[in-house]
Amino acid sequence: MSPYRQMIVEDTGCKPADAAMIEYIMREDIFHSTLDWQTRAEFRSGAHKAAKILAEDRPLYEEHFAKTCAVFEQMRQAAIS
Repeated sequence: MSPYRQMIVEDTGCKPADAAMIEYIMREDIFHSTLDWQTRAEFRSGAHKAAKILAEDRPLYEEHFAKTCAVFEQMRQAAIS
């Protein structure tokens, strides 16, 4: 697990499987940027906001991640062939 995801789990108490979606929401919907310039307090606040967004729109994010994984797998298989 990446250091960001470890902090997200620690800060929010989420399941490790949800940390990837929360990290994505933090980057794309909250900060619109990378996470490396955040103070620890900003990161923690962003993680809590992202966890709330995930809770409100979980089916949307789960579908997005499932499709992203499927496309990645197709590309990986094509590269192997």
